[in-house]
Amino acid sequence: MKQFGLQKLNKIKSKKEFQGVYEKGHSVIDALAVFYVLPCENETLKIGFAVGKKVGNAVVRNHAKRMMREVFRHHKDELVLGTRLIWVARKKLVQADFKTYERVFLRLAKRAALLR
Repeated sequence: MKQFGLQKLNKIKSKKEFQGVYEKGHSVIDALAVFYVLPCENETLKIGFAVGKKVGNAVVRNHAKRMMREVFRHHKDELVLGTRLIWVARKKLVQADFKTYERVFLRLAKRAALLR
């Protein structure tokens, strides 16, 4: 049975962790979003969500992050373990519906070779 929760151990929260993934990882770019991927030696999958201030006000940014978290929750069992991932939304993604978020996530995960 799938576990749909998003626990603390699956989140990247600190600025230091974000900076490490940005600097040492590689990026996969799409018109709607960017993935920064860093393989790591432990068996956990960690993800961080980023939506810049240029995208919109706090309400818009928080809505985008909620949608991104929901998509990740539904598809985290399909991803390779031992990875740190940062999902950065672009302005066009914020205006999209849930299916578009899902499509973008799966397309970028496939291009980053994160799908099992």
